[in-house]
Amino acid sequence: MEMYALVTGRPGVGKTTLVRRVVEKLRKEGYTMAGFFCPEVRQSGRRIGFRITSLDGSLEAWLAKIEGCNGPRVGRYNTCQEAEEVARRAVEHIDDVDLIVIDEIGPMELRLRGIREVILRVLRSGKPGLFVVHERLSDREILPILQRRGRWYRVTVENRDRLVDDVYSFVKSLVKRY
Repeated sequence: MEMYALVTGRPGVGKTTLVRRVVEKLRKEGYTMAGFFCPEVRQSGRRIGFRITSLDGSLEAWLAKIEGCNGPRVGRYNTCQEAEEVARRAVEHIDDVDLIVIDEIGPMELRLRGIREVILRVLRSGKPGLFVVHERLSDREILPILQRRGRWYRVTVENRDRLVDDVYSFVKSLVKRY
């Protein structure tokens, strides 16, 4: 049975924007949500790292930076251990919400053991989810769960605006079933 709306696509096509728009529509209807976003941080037009922010904006930390963190390396970034606590706290009340939102499930998030555990806890919770998934995710533990229980939406620059209503309708149907 499908439990997750899975948004994927190339970097920069608007995956996070699409998810944020769906979240706003759901909020306006009174749905409750927990989870986190991992937006990139740019300085003088150059990406210097990523933050992790709870869905409600109350918690925030560095997820990864080019300099200044000492966690496992992913590409040119070092991950930051402080991100694990934000992820844990962002979903600590998942039993009390209608939907879990995670942006994103990718190599950087999964290299931090605490965030990996949070994602697995969410996937095992039986709660419906709206997740951005890295387009080249190959994790042998998590990818099969997503493939078995999710409906995939491939975002492009051309379809990103019209996908908002499709994803929104599907997520509403998931929450109603739950």
